[in-house]
This record gives sequence, structure tokens and C-alpha cells, in this order.
Amino acid sequence: MADETPASPPPVSPQTVPHTPAIAIWSLILAVLSFTCGWLFTAVPAVLCGHVARTKIRKSAGALGGKGIATAGLILGYIALVLGILGIPLLVSMIQSDHERLQRLSTKRKEIASDDSKIKISVPGTWGKMTDLNNWASLQVGDTRNRTYLFVITEAKGDGPEMTLQTYHQHARDETLKHFQALGSEPISLTIDGHPALQDELSGTDKGTSVAILHTTVDDGGHFQTITTWTTASGWQQQKELLREITRTFHSENQP
Repeated sequence: MADETPASPPPVSPQTVPHTPAIAIWSLILAVLSFTCGWLFTAVPAVLCGHVARTKIRKSAGALGGKGIATAGLILGYIALVLGILGIPLLVSMIQSDHERLQRLSTKRKEIASDDSKIKISVPGTWGKMTDLNNWASLQVGDTRNRTYLFVITEAKGDGPEMTLQTYHQHARDETLKHFQALGSEPISLTIDGHPALQDELSGTDKGTSVAILHTTVDDGGHFQTITTWTTASGWQQQKELLREITRTFHSENQP
């Protein structure tokens, strides 16, 4: 009997690897981000993506994989969602505490002195010492949150030609008008720290922003003290009484 050639085995078709839908991967990514970038903002999309991904995988009859990834994203998303909801009262409490702290600071007053302690002024607790308002200033303070600022320039009377309070105030006013490209009201007379003073209101611009300025000159006997305080034009009505009050707390220990 002749040798028979054995039949070749039938070809084996390659096994298809189920494809993982992108939405399942996104569910896990968003769930992980929920613990670092804000629970509610990414937890809700993570849960939604997880549910949609599991539904797609279940209906694909094995064509889609990644059920474990979608389930992990779903579970982590729900955990982040619960933590986020529980954390809302804590967040509200933190916001309220910060608001109350700012309220206390705005009503509390503190004294800030120049480096030589000869110039002092009382400001709300939200204000602080500054260094970049004017290079010639003996004292610089401000509240950047409310965009309110003040600086004091001290000039001894013997440093220049003899001037009266009126002439020096006009000179300082002209310089301020020039710097802020401002317009001003007529000065009024008042007393600050027991000394004669002149004060007027100016309006102009500072680095493209409309500002309102309270410009004051005090004659303390041996020096002229120029107090310039300002805020945005839109905030002037709300801040003007505070700026006047701060200016009135000015105290100089310079001697003639």
C-alpha cells in the first residue's frame, strides 16, 4: 500500500484582542485627577464615562475590552464624588472664615512707621508696608487687594528756596498732576497732627488705569510732608472716607 501524505492541519485564525474604548480610559484618568484637581469637577465626568464605557463593553459581545479599567474609574469616581460632597461644608466654612478674617483686619487698625521711625500712620490690618510706590518716599503703604495706596515724601525747609505751605503745596500738586496726568479741585485747609495742612482731590491715570487721588501737604514746622494716597476711580466712592481717615492719622516726629 502506497504511503499516504498526511493532510495539513487547518489554518488557525489569529485571536482578536478586544479593543479598549477610549471612554473607559478617560473614566480612570478623570477619577485619578479628581483627587488632585478638584473632586466634583472631574469626579462627575469620571462616573458618567465609567457607566457609558461599561454599557458599551457589555453590548459589544466581546468586541470591546477594558471592563476592569472602566470599573476602576467608576469606583474611584464615586469615591471622589462622595468626598467632594462631604467636603462642601468644609469649603464653605473655610470661605466664611477667610471672609471673617478679612472683616476683622479691615476694622482693626495698626501703626506703620518709616525706617527711621519719624513718620507714622495708622492703617487697617489689611494694609502693609511697600517699597515700590515712589523712590523718594519716606514711607510707603498699601492694600493691593483693594488697590489703595499711600506714600509720604518729606522735605526739610532748608533744602530749597523758602516757601509757604501754599506755595509748596501748589508745587507738589503740580508734580502730582504731571505724574498722574490729572485734574484737581481747589485745596481746602485743615489741621493734621496739630499742624496746618492743605488737601485737594485729583483725578487722573496711572499706568492706563483711571485713579482718584487725595493729595495733602502738612507743614510740621521744619519740614513739608506730602501725603499722596489713591485708589481706582471706580473704588473712590467706597474708599474715599477711609483714605481721608488714614491721612488724618499722620504723625511726624521730625523736629524743626
